[in-house]
Amino acid sequence: EDGWSARLDEEAEERLNNLEVTGEDIDRAQDSANVDDDDLEALRAQRRQQMKEAQEKRLKYQALGHGSFDEIEEDAFLKTVTASPRAVVHFYHKMFEKCKVMDMHLGKCARHFFGTRFVKLDAEKAPFFVEKLRIRTLPCVVVFNDGVATGRQVGFDGLPGEDFETVQLAWKLKEWQGLEEDFGPEDEIVWK
Repeated sequence: EDGWSARLDEEAEERLNNLEVTGEDIDRAQDSANVDDDDLEALRAQRRQQMKEAQEKRLKYQALGHGSFDEIEEDAFLKTVTASPRAVVHFYHKMFEKCKVMDMHLGKCARHFFGTRFVKLDAEKAPFFVEKLRIRTLPCVVVFNDGVATGRQVGFDGLPGEDFETVQLAWKLKEWQGLEEDFGPEDEIVWK
């Protein structure tokens, strides 16, 4: 799919999320004395529809490669960053230790944050995009929203040294709207 279709799907989903019904809402309605069976069934039907849409979205993301941290070639770059509403691209060099550290953290993020597509691109093999995006320091992680670069992590700038926690990098990605899932900078996350 192209980026425009993904964006339209995302906007439709946001409208539905504003009306999201939870299991707690259904339980509260069930406990309430002034709710009839038709109202309760309507809530259940709405919840079933939301769950169905969430599963369809998950399958779509899975087909786009979400949940894994893959290497791409230069010719797949544009398709990758426009197909998903959110993409994170790591420009790296295979001989740089700091790039390997960044790879480890981004691999954990890819498995945990399913709403974002995580990929890496060898900077030596992608001179066109390195020049266009003005990448001068490696590792460089660029966050894309609907194909538009919204933020970048250059080296370990803004992170507490080389032995930072994955959640600290994830929080920086979240600040640039690179992650769909909600969490706080101090949250305890079980990394897979």
